[in-house]
Amino acid sequence: MNDLVAGQVLRALRRRRGWAQHELAHRVGMSQSVVSRVEAGHLGDMSIARLRRLFAGVEARIEMDPRWRGAQLERLIDEAHAEVVAAVALALEALGWTVTVEVTYSEYGERGSIDVLAVRADRLAALVIEVKTDLPSAEQVGRKLDEKARLAPGIVARREGWRAASLGRVIVMPENAALRRRFEATPVLVRLFPLDGRAVRRWLRDPAGPIAGRWFLSGIASRHRSRVVRPRRATATPPGPGPG
Repeated sequence: MNDLVAGQVLRALRRRRGWAQHELAHRVGMSQSVVSRVEAGHLGDMSIARLRRLFAGVEARIEMDPRWRGAQLERLIDEAHAEVVAAVALALEALGWTVTVEVTYSEYGERGSIDVLAVRADRLAALVIEVKTDLPSAEQVGRKLDEKARLAPGIVARREGWRAASLGRVIVMPENAALRRRFEATPVLVRLFPLDGRAVRRWLRDPAGPIAGRWFLSGIASRHRSRVVRPRRATATPPGPGPG
């Protein structure tokens, strides 16, 4: 969405509510001139935080859509994600976990892929890891990982033949000061993943009971990927049709 279209969307949503520009401005704590500039498509001097607050005033969201050299941007993101996946797989294997990456699932209309699924058969423990190199939407991150953690016991039972007594739910990110600050400044994420990396590592060594936490991995480099053997890509499917 370009600046002009964003301004047109804001104007349409404001008018839909029957508000004048000054009414919207008052509701979001800005001046009428700011609303006027945005609706005219002049977003260049506006901070992302102010734009988000302004659009939230009409119950809308505005998302960043970075562009860089066409498809090369997607390949760049995929590479960074793969490096973190490989690094966490190595760390888990060193602690005695059996690791599978990119475990796809399709269960009663819920579809997706678990970035890292790790198990410890000796402890009847399972771990679901979501890898993120950015945090675009706290709500989306939490909702999707909750889905994966809810489905994980059934996936593990079908793959391994046993039911997990302990289940971990962890978000893993590369160690980055800006990313850490963004996480800690997002109350929803802190509530969803309350335990820090130290507590997560203690649980990994001695898994007992449930856990939800965040783990910032340092020292991630491209060399990690070449050292990890990627297990077969598996699709978990339900044994029969779901309930009506």
